[in-house]
Amino acid sequence: MNTPMQLRRARVRRWHLLALTAFLVCCLAVTALSVVALREHWPGVISGLSMAANGAQSSQDLDPTKLIADPASFDTRPCVPHPSSDTCNGKYPVSPPHLSPSFGVQIGAGACIDDSHKIVENQVITDAAGHAVGTLQLWWLGRCRSYFGYVSFSFPLSQVQSASILVQSETSNGFLQWFDNVSQLPPSVTGTEQAGPVSGSTLGSDGMLGQQLYSPLIFSPSDPVSTHIDIELSGGISYANYSASYVGGVKQYIG
Repeated sequence: MNTPMQLRRARVRRWHLLALTAFLVCCLAVTALSVVALREHWPGVISGLSMAANGAQSSQDLDPTKLIADPASFDTRPCVPHPSSDTCNGKYPVSPPHLSPSFGVQIGAGACIDDSHKIVENQVITDAAGHAVGTLQLWWLGRCRSYFGYVSFSFPLSQVQSASILVQSETSNGFLQWFDNVSQLPPSVTGTEQAGPVSGSTLGSDGMLGQQLYSPLIFSPSDPVSTHIDIELSGGISYANYSASYVGGVKQYIG
Protein backbone atom coordinates (compact mmCIF):
# COMPACT_ATOMS: atom_id res chain seq x y z
CA MET A 1 0.00 0.00 0.00
CA ASN A 2 1.28 3.47 -0.84
CA THR A 3 1.98 5.75 2.07
CA PRO A 4 0.50 9.31 2.14
CA MET A 5 3.95 10.66 1.28
CA GLN A 6 4.21 8.38 -1.77
CA LEU A 7 0.72 9.40 -2.90
CA ARG A 8 1.60 13.08 -2.62
CA ARG A 9 4.77 12.51 -4.63
CA ALA A 10 2.82 10.62 -7.29
CA ARG A 11 0.31 13.48 -7.53
CA VAL A 12 3.14 15.99 -7.85
CA ARG A 13 4.78 13.95 -10.64
CA ARG A 14 1.42 13.66 -12.41
CA TRP A 15 0.92 17.42 -12.28
CA HIS A 16 4.45 17.96 -13.56
CA LEU A 17 3.78 15.64 -16.51
CA LEU A 18 0.47 17.35 -17.25
CA ALA A 19 2.12 20.76 -17.12
CA LEU A 20 4.94 19.60 -19.42
CA THR A 21 2.42 18.11 -21.87
CA ALA A 22 0.39 21.31 -21.89
CA PHE A 23 3.55 23.34 -22.47
CA LEU A 24 4.58 21.18 -25.43
CA VAL A 25 1.09 21.38 -26.95
CA CYS A 26 1.17 25.17 -26.62
CA CYS A 27 4.60 25.31 -28.27
CA LEU A 28 3.40 23.22 -31.22
CA ALA A 29 0.28 25.37 -31.56
CA VAL A 30 2.32 28.56 -31.53
CA THR A 31 4.73 27.10 -34.11
CA ALA A 32 1.88 26.06 -36.39
CA LEU A 33 0.20 29.46 -36.10
CA SER A 34 3.52 31.20 -36.78
CA VAL A 35 4.05 29.19 -39.95
CA VAL A 36 0.51 29.95 -41.10
CA ALA A 37 1.02 33.65 -40.40
CA LEU A 38 4.34 33.55 -42.22
CA ARG A 39 2.73 31.95 -45.25
CA GLU A 40 -0.09 34.51 -45.27
CA HIS A 41 1.86 37.69 -44.67
CA TRP A 42 5.45 37.12 -45.74
CA PRO A 43 5.67 38.99 -49.07
CA GLY A 44 8.21 36.51 -50.34
CA VAL A 45 5.85 33.53 -50.43
CA ILE A 46 3.78 32.76 -53.45
CA SER A 47 0.37 31.26 -53.76
CA GLY A 48 0.29 27.94 -55.58
CA LEU A 49 -2.11 29.49 -58.12
CA SER A 50 -0.35 32.80 -58.75
CA MET A 51 2.88 34.05 -60.23
CA ALA A 52 3.95 36.17 -57.24
CA ALA A 53 7.36 35.13 -55.90
CA ASN A 54 9.76 36.09 -53.14
CA GLY A 55 12.92 38.08 -53.62
CA ALA A 56 15.23 35.94 -51.51
CA GLN A 57 17.25 34.81 -54.52
CA SER A 58 14.98 35.79 -57.40
CA SER A 59 16.21 37.42 -60.56
CA GLN A 60 14.45 40.23 -62.31
CA ASP A 61 11.74 39.11 -64.72
CA LEU A 62 13.58 38.38 -67.96
CA ASP A 63 12.42 39.71 -71.28
CA PRO A 64 12.48 36.89 -73.86
CA THR A 65 13.55 39.41 -76.51
CA LYS A 66 17.00 39.12 -74.90
CA LEU A 67 17.23 35.85 -76.81
CA ILE A 68 17.67 38.00 -79.89
CA ALA A 69 19.65 40.91 -78.46
CA ASP A 70 22.17 39.09 -76.27
CA PRO A 71 23.69 35.72 -77.29
CA ALA A 72 25.15 35.40 -73.77
CA SER A 73 21.61 34.92 -72.48
CA PHE A 74 21.48 31.41 -73.97
CA ASP A 75 25.16 30.43 -73.68
CA THR A 76 24.97 27.63 -71.09
CA ARG A 77 28.51 26.34 -71.61
CA PRO A 78 29.79 27.81 -68.29
CA CYS A 79 27.08 25.85 -66.46
CA VAL A 80 28.29 22.47 -67.73
CA PRO A 81 31.70 22.04 -66.02
CA HIS A 82 30.85 24.06 -62.91
CA PRO A 83 27.09 24.01 -62.24
CA SER A 84 26.06 26.68 -59.75
CA SER A 85 23.52 29.45 -59.33
CA ASP A 86 26.12 31.88 -60.72
CA THR A 87 26.82 29.93 -63.91
CA CYS A 88 23.36 28.48 -64.58
CA ASN A 89 20.62 30.74 -63.23
CA GLY A 90 19.01 33.11 -65.71
CA LYS A 91 20.31 31.35 -68.82
CA TYR A 92 17.81 30.33 -71.47
CA PRO A 93 17.99 26.63 -72.35
CA VAL A 94 17.70 27.10 -76.12
CA SER A 95 18.59 29.61 -78.81
CA PRO A 96 15.97 31.80 -80.51
CA PRO A 97 14.35 30.46 -83.70
CA HIS A 98 15.97 33.04 -85.98
CA LEU A 99 19.32 31.29 -85.43
CA SER A 100 20.13 28.04 -87.18
CA PRO A 101 20.50 25.15 -84.72
CA SER A 102 24.08 24.51 -85.78
CA PHE A 103 25.10 28.12 -85.20
CA GLY A 104 23.24 28.18 -81.88
CA VAL A 105 25.25 25.18 -80.69
CA GLN A 106 28.50 26.89 -81.72
CA ILE A 107 27.76 29.81 -79.41
CA GLY A 108 26.66 27.68 -76.46
CA ALA A 109 22.93 27.11 -76.89
CA GLY A 110 21.59 23.85 -75.44
CA ALA A 111 24.88 22.85 -73.82
CA CYS A 112 23.03 21.47 -70.77
CA ILE A 113 20.63 19.35 -72.82
CA ASP A 114 22.17 15.91 -73.31
CA ASP A 115 21.34 12.27 -72.56
CA SER A 116 21.00 13.08 -68.85
CA HIS A 117 18.00 15.38 -69.34
CA LYS A 118 14.41 14.28 -68.89
CA ILE A 119 10.96 15.83 -69.01
CA VAL A 120 9.78 15.12 -65.47
CA GLU A 121 6.29 16.51 -66.01
CA ASN A 122 4.22 16.87 -69.18
CA GLN A 123 0.89 18.43 -68.24
CA VAL A 124 -1.97 19.01 -70.68
CA ILE A 125 -3.58 22.44 -70.23
CA THR A 126 -7.35 22.32 -70.74
CA ASP A 127 -10.02 24.98 -71.07
CA ALA A 128 -13.32 25.16 -69.17
CA ALA A 129 -14.87 22.65 -71.58
CA GLY A 130 -12.04 20.17 -71.06
CA HIS A 131 -10.44 20.72 -74.47
CA ALA A 132 -6.66 20.62 -74.69
CA VAL A 133 -5.29 24.10 -75.35
CA GLY A 134 -1.63 23.70 -74.44
CA THR A 135 1.15 21.84 -72.68
CA LEU A 136 3.20 22.68 -69.60
CA GLN A 137 6.51 20.88 -69.09
CA LEU A 138 9.20 20.81 -66.42
CA TRP A 139 12.65 19.67 -67.58
CA TRP A 140 15.44 18.31 -65.37
CA LEU A 141 18.96 18.76 -66.76
CA GLY A 142 21.07 16.23 -64.86
CA ARG A 143 24.35 17.38 -66.35
CA CYS A 144 23.82 20.94 -65.10
CA ARG A 145 21.69 20.00 -62.06
CA SER A 146 19.17 22.58 -63.17
CA TYR A 147 15.55 22.85 -64.32
CA PHE A 148 13.56 24.91 -66.78
CA GLY A 149 9.88 25.23 -67.60
CA TYR A 150 8.29 25.21 -71.05
CA VAL A 151 4.75 26.10 -72.14
CA SER A 152 3.09 25.92 -75.55
CA PHE A 153 -0.48 26.92 -76.30
CA SER A 154 -2.95 27.15 -79.18
CA PHE A 155 -4.52 30.53 -78.37
CA PRO A 156 -4.29 33.11 -81.18
CA LEU A 157 -1.57 35.57 -80.20
CA SER A 158 -4.02 38.42 -80.77
CA GLN A 159 -5.94 37.16 -77.71
CA VAL A 160 -2.90 36.90 -75.40
CA GLN A 161 -2.76 39.91 -73.08
CA SER A 162 0.22 38.58 -71.14
CA ALA A 163 2.11 35.33 -70.66
CA SER A 164 4.66 34.34 -68.02
CA ILE A 165 6.44 31.19 -66.95
CA LEU A 166 8.68 30.65 -63.95
CA VAL A 167 10.57 27.95 -62.15
CA GLN A 168 10.91 28.17 -58.39
CA SER A 169 13.06 26.40 -55.83
CA GLU A 170 11.40 25.59 -52.53
CA THR A 171 12.43 24.87 -48.97
CA SER A 172 14.07 21.55 -48.24
CA ASN A 173 13.48 21.94 -44.49
CA GLY A 174 11.98 18.67 -43.31
CA PHE A 175 9.52 20.17 -40.79
CA LEU A 176 8.24 22.79 -43.23
CA GLN A 177 7.79 20.16 -45.95
CA TRP A 178 5.83 18.00 -43.51
CA PHE A 179 3.75 21.00 -42.43
CA ASP A 180 3.06 21.96 -46.04
CA ASN A 181 1.87 18.44 -46.83
CA VAL A 182 -0.39 18.30 -43.77
CA SER A 183 -1.76 21.84 -44.09
CA GLN A 184 -1.96 21.84 -47.92
CA LEU A 185 -0.40 25.32 -47.89
CA PRO A 186 1.91 26.38 -50.74
CA PRO A 187 5.59 25.64 -50.10
CA SER A 188 8.03 28.30 -48.96
CA VAL A 189 9.91 29.67 -51.99
CA THR A 190 13.69 30.17 -51.87
CA GLY A 191 14.38 31.37 -55.43
CA THR A 192 12.77 32.01 -58.81
CA GLU A 193 13.68 32.47 -62.45
CA GLN A 194 10.94 33.93 -64.63
CA ALA A 195 10.36 34.84 -68.27
CA GLY A 196 7.78 37.52 -68.89
CA PRO A 197 5.20 38.77 -68.65
CA VAL A 198 5.10 39.44 -72.37
CA SER A 199 2.20 40.24 -74.68
CA GLY A 200 1.01 38.19 -77.62
CA SER A 201 2.25 40.89 -80.00
CA THR A 202 5.76 40.53 -78.55
CA LEU A 203 5.65 36.75 -78.85
CA GLY A 204 4.56 37.14 -82.46
CA SER A 205 7.33 39.54 -83.42
CA ASP A 206 10.18 38.55 -85.72
CA GLY A 207 12.51 35.97 -84.25
CA MET A 208 10.36 35.24 -81.21
CA LEU A 209 8.90 31.90 -80.20
CA GLY A 210 5.27 32.46 -81.14
CA GLN A 211 2.88 30.28 -79.14
CA GLN A 212 5.47 29.01 -76.71
CA LEU A 213 7.67 30.29 -73.90
CA TYR A 214 10.69 28.99 -71.98
CA SER A 215 11.77 29.91 -68.47
CA PRO A 216 15.44 30.50 -67.72
CA LEU A 217 17.37 27.78 -65.91
CA ILE A 218 17.39 27.51 -62.13
CA PHE A 219 20.18 25.57 -60.40
CA SER A 220 18.81 23.31 -57.69
CA PRO A 221 20.59 20.00 -57.07
CA SER A 222 18.78 19.16 -53.83
CA ASP A 223 15.86 21.56 -53.21
CA PRO A 224 12.40 20.91 -54.66
CA VAL A 225 11.56 22.77 -57.88
CA SER A 226 8.25 23.39 -59.68
CA THR A 227 7.12 25.44 -62.67
CA HIS A 228 4.18 27.86 -62.90
CA ILE A 229 2.48 29.75 -65.72
CA ASP A 230 0.21 32.77 -65.84
CA ILE A 231 -1.54 33.41 -69.15
CA GLU A 232 -4.13 36.19 -69.43
CA LEU A 233 -6.42 36.26 -72.46
CA SER A 234 -8.86 38.87 -73.69
CA GLY A 235 -12.33 38.40 -72.27
CA GLY A 236 -11.04 37.79 -68.74
CA ILE A 237 -9.92 34.19 -69.36
CA SER A 238 -6.79 33.13 -67.49
CA TYR A 239 -4.67 30.04 -66.94
CA ALA A 240 -2.47 29.53 -63.87
CA ASN A 241 -1.30 25.93 -64.15
CA TYR A 242 1.58 24.63 -62.07
CA SER A 243 3.50 21.40 -61.77
CA ALA A 244 4.32 19.14 -58.87
CA SER A 245 7.67 19.64 -57.11
CA TYR A 246 10.74 17.56 -57.98
CA VAL A 247 14.12 16.85 -56.40
CA GLY A 248 16.81 15.55 -58.73
CA GLY A 249 14.07 14.88 -61.25
CA VAL A 250 12.02 12.78 -58.79
CA LYS A 251 8.50 13.85 -57.89
CA GLN A 252 8.08 14.90 -54.27
CA TYR A 253 4.70 16.43 -53.52
CA ILE A 254 2.08 18.69 -55.05
CA GLY A 255 3.25 22.30 -54.60
